[in-house]
Amino acid sequence: PGGSLANLTAMHAARHRWKVVNGYTKQQQQQKQHNEYRQWLDNINETSEVEEKKLDDMTLNKHINAILSPPSRKKQQQQHLYITNNSADEPQYDLVAFVSSEAHYSFAKSARVLGLREDDLIVIPTNADGSMNVEALAKSFDELECELEQIVREEDVAVVRSNSDVKRRRRRRVPFFVACTAGSTVRGSFDDIAKIVEVCRGYESRQPSFKQHYERSIWVHVDGAWGGSAIFSSRNEIRSITHMDEIRHADSFTFNPHKMLGAPQQTTAFIVRHRNGLREANAAGAKYLFDPRKNGAEYDLGDLSYTCGRRTDAVKLWAMWKYYGRSGLGSRVDQKVDELECFVKEVRKRRNTFALACRPWPFNVNFFYFPPRIREVLEQRGILRPVVEDDMSGGDDENSFIQIPDDIAKDLAEVSVALKLRLHEAGEMIIPYQPLSNQQADCFRLVVAGKKDLKESDICHILDTMEKYGADL
Repeated sequence: PGGSLANLTAMHAARHRWKVVNGYTKQQQQQKQHNEYRQWLDNINETSEVEEKKLDDMTLNKHINAILSPPSRKKQQQQHLYITNNSADEPQYDLVAFVSSEAHYSFAKSARVLGLREDDLIVIPTNADGSMNVEALAKSFDELECELEQIVREEDVAVVRSNSDVKRRRRRRVPFFVACTAGSTVRGSFDDIAKIVEVCRGYESRQPSFKQHYERSIWVHVDGAWGGSAIFSSRNEIRSITHMDEIRHADSFTFNPHKMLGAPQQTTAFIVRHRNGLREANAAGAKYLFDPRKNGAEYDLGDLSYTCGRRTDAVKLWAMWKYYGRSGLGSRVDQKVDELECFVKEVRKRRNTFALACRPWPFNVNFFYFPPRIREVLEQRGILRPVVEDDMSGGDDENSFIQIPDDIAKDLAEVSVALKLRLHEAGEMIIPYQPLSNQQADCFRLVVAGKKDLKESDICHILDTMEKYGADL
Protein backbone atom coordinates (compact mmCIF):
# COMPACT_ATOMS: atom_id res chain seq x y z
CA PRO A 1 0.00 0.00 0.00
CA GLY A 2 1.16 3.50 -0.82
CA GLY A 3 3.54 4.88 -3.41
CA SER A 4 6.38 5.12 -0.86
CA LEU A 5 6.26 1.41 -0.08
CA ALA A 6 5.96 0.66 -3.80
CA ASN A 7 9.18 2.61 -4.43
CA LEU A 8 10.90 0.74 -1.60
CA THR A 9 9.67 -2.55 -3.07
CA ALA A 10 11.10 -1.66 -6.48
CA MET A 11 14.49 -0.78 -5.01
CA HIS A 12 14.50 -3.95 -2.91
CA ALA A 13 13.56 -6.14 -5.90
CA ALA A 14 16.30 -4.45 -7.95
CA ARG A 15 18.91 -5.19 -5.31
CA HIS A 16 17.74 -8.79 -5.04
CA ARG A 17 17.96 -9.30 -8.80
CA TRP A 18 21.47 -7.85 -8.89
CA LYS A 19 22.53 -10.20 -6.10
CA VAL A 20 20.95 -13.20 -7.84
CA VAL A 21 22.58 -12.41 -11.18
CA ASN A 22 25.94 -12.06 -9.45
CA GLY A 23 25.70 -15.18 -7.31
CA TYR A 24 25.23 -13.52 -3.92
CA THR A 25 22.23 -15.74 -3.15
CA LYS A 26 21.79 -19.49 -2.88
CA GLN A 27 18.89 -19.17 -5.29
CA GLN A 28 21.17 -18.42 -8.23
CA GLN A 29 23.61 -21.18 -7.30
CA GLN A 30 20.85 -23.75 -6.89
CA GLN A 31 19.20 -22.74 -10.17
CA LYS A 32 22.49 -23.00 -12.03
CA GLN A 33 23.24 -26.36 -10.46
CA HIS A 34 19.79 -27.63 -11.34
CA ASN A 35 20.21 -26.48 -14.94
CA GLU A 36 23.59 -28.21 -15.16
CA TYR A 37 22.10 -31.40 -13.80
CA ARG A 38 19.21 -31.30 -16.28
CA GLN A 39 21.64 -30.64 -19.13
CA TRP A 40 23.74 -33.61 -18.05
CA LEU A 41 20.68 -35.86 -18.03
CA ASP A 42 19.66 -34.59 -21.45
CA ASN A 43 23.10 -35.37 -22.79
CA ILE A 44 22.80 -38.91 -21.45
CA ASN A 45 19.44 -39.43 -23.14
CA GLU A 46 20.75 -38.10 -26.44
CA THR A 47 23.87 -40.32 -26.50
CA SER A 48 23.16 -43.73 -27.96
CA GLU A 49 26.35 -45.19 -26.53
CA VAL A 50 25.31 -44.27 -23.02
CA GLU A 51 21.76 -45.45 -23.65
CA GLU A 52 23.06 -48.96 -24.29
CA LYS A 53 25.15 -48.91 -21.17
CA LYS A 54 23.24 -48.87 -17.90
CA LEU A 55 24.70 -46.63 -15.28
CA ASP A 56 24.62 -48.11 -11.82
CA ASP A 57 23.44 -46.08 -8.85
CA MET A 58 26.98 -45.41 -7.69
CA THR A 59 27.95 -43.84 -11.03
CA LEU A 60 24.78 -41.79 -11.16
CA ASN A 61 25.25 -40.47 -7.61
CA LYS A 62 28.84 -39.61 -8.39
CA HIS A 63 27.75 -37.37 -11.26
CA ILE A 64 24.96 -35.77 -9.23
CA ASN A 65 27.20 -35.02 -6.27
CA ALA A 66 29.87 -33.60 -8.53
CA ILE A 67 27.37 -31.14 -9.94
CA LEU A 68 25.53 -30.23 -6.74
CA SER A 69 28.57 -29.88 -4.48
CA PRO A 70 29.92 -26.35 -3.91
CA PRO A 71 32.65 -25.33 -6.38
CA SER A 72 36.21 -25.09 -5.26
CA ARG A 73 37.78 -21.76 -4.35
CA LYS A 74 39.95 -21.98 -7.45
CA LYS A 75 36.91 -22.51 -9.67
CA GLN A 76 35.13 -19.60 -8.00
CA GLN A 77 38.07 -17.30 -8.72
CA GLN A 78 38.21 -18.44 -12.33
CA GLN A 79 34.51 -18.13 -13.15
CA HIS A 80 33.53 -15.32 -10.71
CA LEU A 81 30.11 -16.94 -10.30
CA TYR A 82 29.82 -17.08 -6.54
CA ILE A 83 30.92 -13.79 -5.06
CA THR A 84 30.77 -13.95 -1.28
CA ASN A 85 30.48 -10.95 1.01
CA ASN A 86 32.52 -12.67 3.72
CA SER A 87 35.75 -13.23 1.84
CA ALA A 88 38.38 -10.52 1.81
CA ASP A 89 39.81 -12.10 -1.35
CA GLU A 90 36.71 -11.42 -3.41
CA PRO A 91 35.70 -8.00 -4.80
CA GLN A 92 33.24 -6.09 -2.65
CA TYR A 93 30.56 -3.96 -4.36
CA ASP A 94 28.48 -1.05 -3.15
CA LEU A 95 25.25 -0.75 -5.10
CA VAL A 96 24.33 2.73 -6.32
CA ALA A 97 20.82 4.07 -7.07
CA PHE A 98 19.97 7.10 -9.21
CA VAL A 99 17.03 9.50 -8.89
CA SER A 100 16.37 12.98 -10.23
CA SER A 101 16.30 16.12 -8.10
CA GLU A 102 12.50 16.15 -8.62
CA ALA A 103 12.06 12.55 -7.41
CA HIS A 104 9.88 11.71 -4.41
CA TYR A 105 11.48 11.86 -0.97
CA SER A 106 10.57 8.21 -0.34
CA PHE A 107 13.61 7.10 -2.36
CA ALA A 108 15.91 8.65 0.25
CA LYS A 109 14.02 6.73 2.94
CA SER A 110 14.17 3.53 0.88
CA ALA A 111 17.93 3.85 0.53
CA ARG A 112 18.26 4.10 4.30
CA VAL A 113 16.04 1.07 4.88
CA LEU A 114 18.13 -0.97 2.43
CA GLY A 115 21.35 0.11 4.09
CA LEU A 116 22.77 2.11 1.20
CA ARG A 117 25.40 4.66 2.07
CA GLU A 118 24.31 8.27 1.82
CA ASP A 119 26.51 8.91 -1.22
CA ASP A 120 25.21 5.78 -2.96
CA LEU A 121 21.92 7.52 -3.76
CA ILE A 122 23.03 9.82 -6.56
CA VAL A 123 20.74 12.74 -7.40
CA ILE A 124 20.75 13.60 -11.09
CA PRO A 125 20.00 17.24 -12.01
CA THR A 126 16.95 18.09 -14.08
CA ASN A 127 16.38 20.10 -17.22
CA ALA A 128 14.69 23.49 -17.08
CA ASP A 129 11.27 21.82 -17.29
CA GLY A 130 11.94 19.52 -14.32
CA SER A 131 12.56 16.30 -16.27
CA MET A 132 15.68 14.24 -15.56
CA ASN A 133 18.78 15.30 -17.48
CA VAL A 134 19.51 12.04 -19.30
CA GLU A 135 22.94 13.23 -20.45
CA ALA A 136 23.87 13.84 -16.81
CA LEU A 137 22.71 10.31 -15.96
CA ALA A 138 24.91 8.82 -18.69
CA LYS A 139 27.83 10.95 -17.51
CA SER A 140 27.33 9.70 -13.94
CA PHE A 141 27.50 6.09 -15.20
CA ASP A 142 30.74 6.91 -17.02
CA GLU A 143 32.22 8.50 -13.91
CA LEU A 144 31.45 5.40 -11.82
CA GLU A 145 33.02 3.21 -14.48
CA CYS A 146 36.17 5.35 -14.55
CA GLU A 147 36.30 5.23 -10.76
CA LEU A 148 35.97 1.44 -10.83
CA GLU A 149 38.58 1.06 -13.58
CA GLN A 150 41.05 3.11 -11.53
CA ILE A 151 40.44 0.91 -8.50
CA VAL A 152 40.91 -2.30 -10.48
CA ARG A 153 44.18 -1.09 -12.01
CA GLU A 154 45.50 0.00 -8.61
CA GLU A 155 44.55 -3.35 -7.13
CA ASP A 156 46.35 -5.20 -9.93
CA VAL A 157 49.47 -3.25 -9.04
CA ALA A 158 48.89 -3.99 -5.36
CA VAL A 159 48.67 -7.72 -6.06
CA VAL A 160 52.03 -7.61 -7.79
CA ARG A 161 53.45 -5.81 -4.75
CA SER A 162 51.60 -8.16 -2.35
CA ASN A 163 49.80 -5.21 -0.81
CA SER A 164 46.36 -6.66 0.06
CA ASP A 165 45.42 -3.62 2.18
CA VAL A 166 44.70 -1.62 -0.98
CA LYS A 167 42.22 -4.24 -2.08
CA ARG A 168 40.33 -4.20 1.18
CA ARG A 169 39.93 -0.46 1.63
CA ARG A 170 38.64 0.60 -1.80
CA ARG A 171 34.92 0.73 -2.53
CA ARG A 172 33.69 -0.59 -5.86
CA ARG A 173 30.49 1.30 -6.69
CA VAL A 174 28.20 -0.08 -9.40
CA PRO A 175 24.75 1.06 -10.65
CA PHE A 176 21.76 -1.17 -9.93
CA PHE A 177 18.65 1.07 -9.91
CA VAL A 178 17.29 4.13 -11.71
CA ALA A 179 13.98 5.79 -10.82
CA CYS A 180 11.98 7.68 -13.44
CA THR A 181 9.37 10.15 -12.25
CA ALA A 182 5.98 10.22 -13.95
CA GLY A 183 4.41 13.32 -12.42
CA SER A 184 6.58 14.93 -9.75
CA THR A 185 4.76 16.13 -6.65
CA VAL A 186 5.22 19.88 -7.06
CA ARG A 187 6.06 20.56 -10.70
CA GLY A 188 4.19 17.60 -12.14
CA SER A 189 7.12 16.88 -14.49
CA PHE A 190 7.57 13.63 -16.43
CA ASP A 191 10.92 12.02 -17.21
CA ASP A 192 11.77 10.69 -20.67
CA ILE A 193 11.46 6.99 -19.88
CA ALA A 194 12.62 5.66 -23.26
CA LYS A 195 15.84 7.68 -23.23
CA ILE A 196 16.60 6.67 -19.64
CA VAL A 197 16.05 2.99 -20.45
CA GLU A 198 18.25 3.34 -23.52
CA VAL A 199 21.10 4.73 -21.42
CA CYS A 200 20.72 1.94 -18.85
CA ARG A 201 20.58 -0.89 -21.38
CA GLY A 202 23.50 0.63 -23.26
CA TYR A 203 25.54 0.62 -20.06
CA GLU A 204 24.61 -3.02 -19.38
CA SER A 205 25.73 -4.17 -22.82
CA ARG A 206 28.91 -2.10 -22.99
CA GLN A 207 32.15 -4.02 -22.65
CA PRO A 208 34.48 -2.43 -20.09
CA SER A 209 38.13 -1.81 -20.84
CA PHE A 210 39.16 -3.58 -17.63
CA LYS A 211 38.62 -6.97 -16.00
CA GLN A 212 35.06 -7.04 -14.65
CA HIS A 213 34.01 -9.45 -11.91
CA TYR A 214 30.29 -8.78 -11.96
CA GLU A 215 27.25 -8.89 -14.27
CA ARG A 216 25.73 -5.49 -15.02
CA SER A 217 22.07 -5.23 -14.11
CA ILE A 218 20.08 -1.99 -13.78
CA TRP A 219 16.43 -1.98 -12.74
CA VAL A 220 14.41 0.91 -14.19
CA HIS A 221 11.41 1.86 -12.05
CA VAL A 222 8.71 4.38 -12.98
CA ASP A 223 7.23 6.22 -10.01
CA GLY A 224 3.83 7.31 -11.30
CA ALA A 225 2.18 7.63 -7.90
CA TRP A 226 0.76 10.99 -8.96
CA GLY A 227 0.88 11.13 -12.76
CA GLY A 228 0.79 7.44 -13.63
CA SER A 229 -3.01 7.43 -13.99
CA ALA A 230 -2.39 9.11 -17.34
CA ILE A 231 -1.90 5.57 -18.62
CA PHE A 232 -5.69 5.39 -19.03
CA SER A 233 -5.82 8.40 -21.37
CA SER A 234 -6.36 7.71 -25.06
CA ARG A 235 -5.38 11.20 -26.21
CA ASN A 236 -2.11 11.13 -28.13
CA GLU A 237 -0.90 14.52 -26.90
CA ILE A 238 -1.33 13.47 -23.26
CA ARG A 239 0.31 10.07 -23.74
CA SER A 240 3.19 11.73 -25.57
CA ILE A 241 4.02 14.42 -23.01
CA THR A 242 3.64 11.94 -20.11
CA HIS A 243 5.62 9.18 -21.89
CA MET A 244 2.99 6.61 -20.95
CA ASP A 245 3.66 4.41 -23.98
CA GLU A 246 7.27 4.04 -22.85
CA ILE A 247 6.43 2.37 -19.54
CA ARG A 248 6.54 -1.01 -21.26
CA HIS A 249 10.34 -0.67 -21.41
CA ALA A 250 10.69 -0.36 -17.62
CA ASP A 251 11.12 -3.12 -15.04
CA SER A 252 8.39 -1.84 -12.71
CA PHE A 253 5.73 0.84 -12.50
CA THR A 254 3.51 2.17 -9.74
CA PHE A 255 0.53 4.55 -9.65
CA ASN A 256 -2.00 5.62 -7.02
CA PRO A 257 -5.63 5.53 -8.22
CA HIS A 258 -6.68 7.15 -4.93
CA LYS A 259 -5.09 10.38 -6.10
CA MET A 260 -6.04 11.50 -9.58
CA LEU A 261 -8.80 8.93 -10.20
CA GLY A 262 -10.47 9.38 -6.82
CA ALA A 263 -10.43 5.74 -5.67
CA PRO A 264 -10.94 5.16 -1.92
CA GLN A 265 -7.84 5.88 0.18
CA GLN A 266 -5.66 4.10 -0.20
CA THR A 267 -5.22 2.25 -3.48
CA THR A 268 -1.82 1.60 -5.02
CA ALA A 269 -0.94 -0.52 -8.04
CA PHE A 270 2.53 -2.02 -8.45
CA ILE A 271 3.28 -3.70 -11.77
CA VAL A 272 6.49 -5.64 -12.34
CA ARG A 273 7.82 -7.02 -15.60
CA HIS A 274 9.57 -10.05 -14.15
CA ARG A 275 7.31 -13.00 -13.41
CA ASN A 276 7.84 -14.22 -9.85
CA GLY A 277 10.18 -11.30 -9.24
CA LEU A 278 8.41 -10.23 -6.04
CA ARG A 279 8.03 -13.79 -4.80
CA GLU A 280 11.74 -14.46 -5.24
CA ALA A 281 12.68 -11.22 -3.49
CA ASN A 282 10.25 -11.42 -0.57
CA ALA A 283 8.96 -14.95 0.01
CA ALA A 284 9.78 -16.38 3.43
CA GLY A 285 7.64 -19.49 2.97
CA ALA A 286 5.97 -19.59 6.39
CA LYS A 287 4.50 -23.10 6.40
CA TYR A 288 1.55 -22.26 8.64
CA LEU A 289 0.33 -19.68 6.14
CA PHE A 290 1.65 -20.26 2.64
CA ASP A 291 1.04 -23.94 2.06
CA PRO A 292 0.82 -24.78 -1.67
CA ARG A 293 -1.55 -27.68 -0.86
CA LYS A 294 -4.40 -25.50 0.38
CA ASN A 295 -7.34 -24.46 -1.78
CA GLY A 296 -6.68 -21.32 -3.78
CA ALA A 297 -2.99 -21.26 -2.88
CA GLU A 298 -2.14 -19.81 -6.27
CA TYR A 299 -4.19 -16.70 -5.45
CA ASP A 300 -2.48 -16.03 -2.11
CA LEU A 301 -0.20 -13.03 -2.67
CA GLY A 302 0.68 -12.57 1.00
CA ASP A 303 4.26 -13.77 0.62
CA LEU A 304 5.00 -11.40 -2.26
CA SER A 305 5.23 -8.23 -0.15
CA TYR A 306 6.38 -7.04 3.27
CA THR A 307 2.93 -6.89 4.78
CA CYS A 308 0.73 -9.93 5.21
CA GLY A 309 -2.66 -9.08 6.74
CA ARG A 310 -4.04 -6.06 4.90
CA ARG A 311 -7.10 -4.71 3.12
CA THR A 312 -7.86 -5.87 -0.39
CA ASP A 313 -6.77 -2.66 -2.12
CA ALA A 314 -6.88 -4.28 -5.54
CA VAL A 315 -10.66 -4.67 -5.31
CA LYS A 316 -11.04 -0.87 -5.23
CA LEU A 317 -9.21 -0.45 -8.53
CA TRP A 318 -10.90 -3.48 -10.07
CA ALA A 319 -14.39 -2.24 -9.14
CA MET A 320 -13.70 1.26 -10.49
CA TRP A 321 -12.20 -0.12 -13.69
CA LYS A 322 -15.10 -2.54 -14.10
CA TYR A 323 -17.72 0.19 -13.62
CA TYR A 324 -16.18 3.03 -15.66
CA GLY A 325 -14.07 1.03 -18.10
CA ARG A 326 -10.80 2.25 -19.54
CA SER A 327 -12.56 4.95 -21.57
CA GLY A 328 -14.35 6.22 -18.46
CA LEU A 329 -11.14 6.42 -16.44
CA GLY A 330 -9.36 7.96 -19.42
CA SER A 331 -12.05 10.63 -19.71
CA ARG A 332 -11.53 11.51 -16.06
CA VAL A 333 -7.81 11.99 -16.69
CA ASP A 334 -8.44 14.06 -19.83
CA GLN A 335 -10.91 16.23 -17.93
CA LYS A 336 -8.22 17.19 -15.39
CA VAL A 337 -5.94 18.33 -18.21
CA ASP A 338 -8.67 20.45 -19.81
CA GLU A 339 -9.67 22.03 -16.51
CA LEU A 340 -6.11 23.02 -15.66
CA GLU A 341 -5.62 24.45 -19.14
CA CYS A 342 -8.58 26.73 -18.41
CA PHE A 343 -6.97 27.69 -15.11
CA VAL A 344 -3.70 28.57 -16.87
CA LYS A 345 -5.55 30.76 -19.37
CA GLU A 346 -7.27 32.65 -16.56
CA VAL A 347 -3.95 33.17 -14.76
CA ARG A 348 -2.48 34.62 -17.96
CA LYS A 349 -5.43 36.97 -18.34
CA ARG A 350 -4.70 38.36 -14.89
CA ARG A 351 -1.00 38.51 -15.68
CA ASN A 352 0.01 41.39 -13.40
CA THR A 353 -1.80 39.97 -10.40
CA PHE A 354 -0.92 36.33 -11.03
CA ALA A 355 1.89 34.66 -12.96
CA LEU A 356 3.08 31.14 -13.67
CA ALA A 357 6.07 30.07 -11.59
CA CYS A 358 7.24 27.39 -14.03
CA ARG A 359 6.18 25.68 -17.22
CA PRO A 360 2.77 24.08 -16.61
CA TRP A 361 2.63 20.31 -16.95
CA PRO A 362 -0.69 18.50 -17.63
CA PHE A 363 -1.66 17.88 -13.99
CA ASN A 364 0.08 20.63 -11.98
CA VAL A 365 -0.03 24.43 -12.14
CA ASN A 366 2.38 26.48 -10.00
CA PHE A 367 1.72 30.21 -9.81
CA PHE A 368 2.38 33.41 -7.85
CA TYR A 369 0.00 36.02 -6.48
CA PHE A 370 1.34 39.60 -6.47
CA PRO A 371 -0.22 42.10 -4.03
CA PRO A 372 -0.28 45.70 -5.32
CA ARG A 373 2.97 46.80 -3.59
CA ILE A 374 5.03 43.94 -5.07
CA ARG A 375 3.27 44.32 -8.41
CA GLU A 376 4.38 47.97 -8.53
CA VAL A 377 8.02 47.06 -7.92
CA LEU A 378 7.97 44.39 -10.62
CA GLU A 379 6.43 46.82 -13.10
CA GLN A 380 9.04 49.49 -12.30
CA ARG A 381 11.81 47.00 -13.01
CA GLY A 382 10.22 45.91 -16.26
CA ILE A 383 9.64 42.37 -15.04
CA LEU A 384 5.90 42.95 -15.38
CA ARG A 385 4.63 45.25 -18.09
CA PRO A 386 1.58 47.43 -17.36
CA VAL A 387 -1.65 45.94 -18.62
CA VAL A 388 -3.22 47.85 -21.49
CA GLU A 389 -6.97 48.21 -21.20
CA ASP A 390 -8.88 45.64 -23.27
CA ASP A 391 -5.70 43.54 -23.70
CA MET A 392 -6.70 40.24 -22.11
CA SER A 393 -4.61 37.95 -24.31
CA GLY A 394 -2.05 37.17 -21.66
CA GLY A 395 0.75 38.34 -23.92
CA ASP A 396 3.01 35.31 -23.40
CA ASP A 397 3.63 32.02 -25.13
CA GLU A 398 2.15 28.93 -23.52
CA ASN A 399 5.35 27.82 -21.78
CA SER A 400 6.57 31.18 -20.45
CA PHE A 401 6.79 31.98 -16.74
CA ILE A 402 8.18 34.75 -14.59
CA GLN A 403 11.53 34.58 -12.79
CA ILE A 404 11.39 36.33 -9.41
CA PRO A 405 14.52 38.37 -8.49
CA ASP A 406 16.32 37.11 -5.41
CA ASP A 407 15.86 40.39 -3.47
CA ILE A 408 12.08 40.15 -3.87
CA ALA A 409 11.78 36.39 -3.43
CA LYS A 410 11.89 36.37 0.37
CA ASP A 411 9.20 39.05 0.62
CA LEU A 412 7.00 37.24 -1.90
CA ALA A 413 7.46 33.93 -0.09
CA GLU A 414 6.18 35.55 3.12
CA VAL A 415 3.17 36.83 1.17
CA SER A 416 2.40 33.30 -0.04
CA VAL A 417 2.54 31.89 3.48
CA ALA A 418 0.47 34.72 4.99
CA LEU A 419 -2.20 34.47 2.28
CA LYS A 420 -2.50 30.72 2.64
CA LEU A 421 -3.02 31.10 6.41
CA ARG A 422 -5.62 33.85 5.93
CA LEU A 423 -7.63 31.78 3.46
CA HIS A 424 -7.48 28.78 5.76
CA GLU A 425 -8.49 30.65 8.90
CA ALA A 426 -11.34 32.36 7.06
CA GLY A 427 -12.66 28.99 5.96
CA GLU A 428 -12.43 29.96 2.29
CA MET A 429 -9.98 27.39 0.95
CA ILE A 430 -6.86 25.38 1.70
CA ILE A 431 -4.40 25.99 -1.12
CA PRO A 432 -0.80 24.91 -0.52
CA TYR A 433 2.32 27.00 -0.94
CA GLN A 434 5.30 25.08 -2.27
CA PRO A 435 9.05 25.44 -2.78
CA LEU A 436 10.12 25.23 -6.41
CA SER A 437 13.60 24.31 -7.59
CA ASN A 438 13.79 27.12 -10.18
CA GLN A 439 12.49 29.85 -7.84
CA GLN A 440 13.65 31.31 -4.53
CA ALA A 441 10.11 32.27 -3.55
CA ASP A 442 7.43 29.81 -2.48
CA CYS A 443 4.53 29.64 -4.92
CA PHE A 444 0.99 28.27 -4.93
CA ARG A 445 0.17 24.90 -6.50
CA LEU A 446 -3.12 23.72 -7.93
CA VAL A 447 -3.87 20.10 -8.81
CA VAL A 448 -7.24 18.52 -9.53
CA ALA A 449 -7.85 15.09 -8.01
CA GLY A 450 -10.84 12.82 -7.64
CA LYS A 451 -14.19 13.04 -9.39
CA LYS A 452 -15.15 16.63 -8.56
CA ASP A 453 -15.38 19.00 -11.53
CA LEU A 454 -13.43 22.27 -11.64
CA LYS A 455 -15.75 24.69 -13.42
CA GLU A 456 -14.94 28.11 -14.84
CA SER A 457 -16.87 29.67 -11.97
CA ASP A 458 -14.68 27.72 -9.51
CA ILE A 459 -11.53 29.00 -11.20
CA CYS A 460 -12.68 32.61 -11.00
CA HIS A 461 -13.73 32.16 -7.39
CA ILE A 462 -10.27 30.85 -6.44
CA LEU A 463 -8.44 33.77 -8.02
CA ASP A 464 -10.95 36.43 -6.92
CA THR A 465 -10.80 35.20 -3.33
CA MET A 466 -7.01 35.27 -3.32
CA GLU A 467 -7.07 38.86 -4.57
CA LYS A 468 -9.64 39.83 -1.94
CA TYR A 469 -7.67 38.42 1.01
CA GLY A 470 -4.21 39.34 -0.27
CA ALA A 471 -4.64 42.94 -1.43
CA ASP A 472 -3.11 44.49 1.71
CA LEU A 473 -0.22 42.06 2.14
